[in-house]
Amino acid sequence: MQSIGLIGVLGALGMGYVTVPAQWVGRITPGHSIVDDGAVALKPGSARPTDDRVSITDLTIFEPEGEILFTTVAIDDQVTISEWVRSVRDDAVVLRTREEVFGTRTAAEQREVNLQLMAASKDSAVIAALDYLGVEAVVESGVGFNGVVADGPVDGLIEVGELIVGLDDQLVTGIESLIGMLEQVEPGDSGTLILEDLETGQLRTQDFLYGTHPDPGRSGGFIGIEDIMIRSVDAELPFNIQIDSGSIGGPSAGLAFTLTLIDLLTEGELTGGNRVAVTGTITGGGTVGNVGGVAQKAAAAEDEGAAMFIVPIDRVEDAESTTSTLDIVGVSSLDEALAALASLGGDIGELALDVSAAN
Repeated sequence: MQSIGLIGVLGALGMGYVTVPAQWVGRITPGHSIVDDGAVALKPGSARPTDDRVSITDLTIFEPEGEILFTTVAIDDQVTISEWVRSVRDDAVVLRTREEVFGTRTAAEQREVNLQLMAASKDSAVIAALDYLGVEAVVESGVGFNGVVADGPVDGLIEVGELIVGLDDQLVTGIESLIGMLEQVEPGDSGTLILEDLETGQLRTQDFLYGTHPDPGRSGGFIGIEDIMIRSVDAELPFNIQIDSGSIGGPSAGLAFTLTLIDLLTEGELTGGNRVAVTGTITGGGTVGNVGGVAQKAAAAEDEGAAMFIVPIDRVEDAESTTSTLDIVGVSSLDEALAALASLGGDIGELALDVSAAN
């Protein structure tokens, strides 16, 4: 009888059911709470060109024929019955709890964090691109963070608002130097952080024990910090680069912006004239990091006719789960991403930037 009641409700709603919040069904027909009130739908977002978001002054620009696309995930916190039905049939639509998507932050807090992450990501993209092209853009001087892993090695020992400037009597200049130090220790070893208070500038030390990295593919010690930010001082350069990300937040467009900058600042076709979708974080030293929503982004990239989708190495399976014709390539570094573009016919030989030619 309950099934008849549910069908009856949907029938009474007619075609209008597609826009009805799915949670309402559970309220109208007890026992049929299709999704919780806190449900969030993750859906394919967009795959948009990046070159028109980059502004470069006082340097010669080489407009590309191909396109590098950065990808997004659409997040809907008003799950309709139509979306619930689609989530059952389509792997590209996934229902999650609000806490799984946003954590304990409010929507406003999460948006602010995402915008900060995007700002840091754009800075890292510029640094990585210029570094690859032989130009020192910044001097890095510490690693900050916007979160600490719950129950991790430093949970309760360090706080957001502090900057890691040293580890075990070695100077931490940026994420690459920190990663290198972590690779030299083992879980269970004793460690000492040198921390700087960003407001007061005061230094303190904090002892801790290195943990095991949750990623089974990573060796060395684990600290347990999240949403990493790099403090850096801009070098004096005779040109200016700006990236307009609009209202889009998060760090996952870092690799796409890096490749776009290299494409714009060098002769030849980096993509071989193709449309290439990209997702992945980037560090100033060119390390590619994991991102979420890759299954949804892959579907968006395929819909836009991309010839290839470059993703973090650990996210290849996610991307393949929602696509059938798209060439998926997993990478862990900027070098590997450029090699992937070379396989499409991209020009990656002797990439360099002559700063003396700045206007």
